[in-house]
Amino acid sequence: MIKKILSVCLLSIAFVSAQVVDDPYAYTSGAQEQETPVVNINHTENDEPMFAVSIHPVSMFILSLFDIPSIFLTIEGNLASHVSLITRPYIVWAEFSDSDEDLDIFLFGISEGLRVYLNEGHRGLYLAGHFNYDRVSLEYTYEGNSRDNVDAHANGFGFGIYVGHKFRSGHFTTSFDIGYVYSHYSASAKAEDDVDRVATVGSGYDINYTFGFAF
Repeated sequence: MIKKILSVCLLSIAFVSAQVVDDPYAYTSGAQEQETPVVNINHTENDEPMFAVSIHPVSMFILSLFDIPSIFLTIEGNLASHVSLITRPYIVWAEFSDSDEDLDIFLFGISEGLRVYLNEGHRGLYLAGHFNYDRVSLEYTYEGNSRDNVDAHANGFGFGIYVGHKFRSGHFTTSFDIGYVYSHYSASAKAEDDVDRVATVGSGYDINYTFGFAF
């Protein structure tokens, strides 16, 4: 039982982290854009938004089909005319139960990266590198025998390289990218009289679509 719980713990990270992957260890990224300053003779006017906040609608929709609530965000802030900082937090939580068993899952993840655009204005084609962290907690409760109860935790660290494109019209922005991610995961589970640990590595493709608002 405890090894099955550990497997579920690792698969939980892999499932919610990957939008479309060949291997269950992938990560996502998305972002917003911004406009470049307009320079006149007498003054400088900047109509490019400094920040953008987007959701990942495809990821959230797919998880909702399994009755799993989730929040996936991408936050972008300008650093230079071609460079922006990307922060991507996400939360997933779920509860499954029947007459005598309960399974609670909670996952938190965050990705930090730099995005470099080929053009000024934080739009068009870009390259990005991301460091990722995930933590999932899992609690299994069996009413028939408390000795079968299991608490499990898993941590994941990864790095990914992405290529993508961003479009902005006014304050509305959307982006699409594809990347390749390498990740390392470790998990531990504790039952009443047993402790077990598992570690694994993997790599895979990650595809993201975001839609949001720039300001």
